Amino acid sequence: MAIRESAQGPEAHPPLPGPKAEGGDEHTRPRARRLEADEAERLAPALALAFRDNPLNRAVIRGTAAQRLRSNRFGMAATLAATRGRATILVPAREAAELSGPDLGGLIAIAPGAWPLPPPPFLAQIEFWLGQGLRISYRWGRVWTELADLHLLEPHWYLEMLGVVPGARGNGVGSSLLETWLEEVDRDRVPAYLETDRRENLDFYARHDFEVLSCHTLCGIPVWRMLRPASIF
Repeated sequence: MAIRESAQGPEAHPPLPGPKAEGGDEHTRPRARRLEADEAERLAPALALAFRDNPLNRAVIRGTAAQRLRSNRFGMAATLAATRGRATILVPAREAAELSGPDLGGLIAIAPGAWPLPPPPFLAQIEFWLGQGLRISYRWGRVWTELADLHLLEPHWYLEMLGVVPGARGNGVGSSLLETWLEEVDRDRVPAYLETDRRENLDFYARHDFEVLSCHTLCGIPVWRMLRPASIF
């Protein structure tokens, strides 16, 4: 959750700069890249798995891990339908745990002034409602409404989502995605804002200069709002 790429496609963007390659390679290469047009069907299930066991996901969807995963697939498909062409979507430019690119997970961020995004296309909404069911859709609607009421007002980049599949965690995949995106944030010299429902994420984001703004309870789950001040360099 932390729960939107040009309409011309990834080729319309300049190459993303990235941190130096791991292992001390003297050549610098991107460790994250923009999602290609034909990769959404790979990214949706990866994000569904990445968020399957999050506290808020458990509270809203309930049920077994398999049921949450199935529900998440519809939710992530709708999210990607809404964000394609309207947001920055990054995936790893590397391999880990015998997976690569969008199979590892990804990051979705909304540029200053672009939030809130319009809803996904009508067909994607229908598939979401039918796939998740009315009760789950209603509970997610309540969560999104409450988060919207708390959303930062000043111009900012918004980290909508950053997820890595469980088997690839601990390999620097999430940090690679976050650091590549934050380079773009720093070029714009605006704050970065996110929400997270995982207490263990607080230290991860703090290492990238995010600070806790406040904590709120949604569906019985604590959710932290975090802000990274604008770069002055």
